[in-house]
Amino acid sequence: MKAKRFALPIVLVLITSLFGLPLYMAVLNTFKTQEQILGDPLGFPVPFTLQNLVEAFSRPDNLIARGLMTSVILVVVSVFFIVILSSAIGYYIARHKTRFSKILQLLFMAGLMIPAQIYLIPIVQIFRTFKLIGSLGGMLVVFIGGGLLSFAVFVYSGFIKNIPLDLEEAALIDGANKFQMFWKILFPLLRPATATVVIFLTLWIWNEFLLPLILLGPGSGVTITLGIYMALGQLYTINYGQMFAMMMIASLPMLIFFSGFQKEFIAGLVGGALKG
Repeated sequence: MKAKRFALPIVLVLITSLFGLPLYMAVLNTFKTQEQILGDPLGFPVPFTLQNLVEAFSRPDNLIARGLMTSVILVVVSVFFIVILSSAIGYYIARHKTRFSKILQLLFMAGLMIPAQIYLIPIVQIFRTFKLIGSLGGMLVVFIGGGLLSFAVFVYSGFIKNIPLDLEEAALIDGANKFQMFWKILFPLLRPATATVVIFLTLWIWNEFLLPLILLGPGSGVTITLGIYMALGQLYTINYGQMFAMMMIASLPMLIFFSGFQKEFIAGLVGGALKG
């Protein structure tokens, strides 16, 4: 029994170390020179240097700085509109047992199950017709109206089904209309679901590579992932310091973001498990 009790923590530590080692190397090697990285990739940066970060941000082609700004815009705008739309649609599906709500549910289920690669060619053809190729507006349409919306709708509808109807009825009796009841009474109760939706959508949009590559195109605009891909492709010799710096620039915002939302995210997971 004692052996089993000590074996599990050791295994968990080893697994965590495997996942944490790339991040550890990216952070430390960001602040090293090329010679330090090649000599001791796992050692601490002595002396400490910010040259790699400066070079990554001050590239003449502006790939990293421009890609970072583009990704932030896509994430913020897409997540905002998806949360608004999906919470309202999820409420309708959860509270109205009509033929239309069932059709909506089937449509969003199809959007969740069908990979984006299947309908990518028709999207490209439609975007060419409406001259949306290479525009942020086109990317926003894909993110807001695609499978991400379907995912968010099902998260919200599942959460709303577990909220008692008494709260809504009490608000309506007190004189609130449907709009006020949803946004002022019900929506604040959906914080765990909203945190779950926001975290997953942010990670997926931030890390998306294929859609920006095809719909934005290398010459029209870049996201942070596409910018790193293009920057590394231009290097004739591998500059490990700049490579690790770009990796940290792409990863750090998501780590900070998740740290800020993890309490609500865990509350949503625990709440869903208890209700299930």
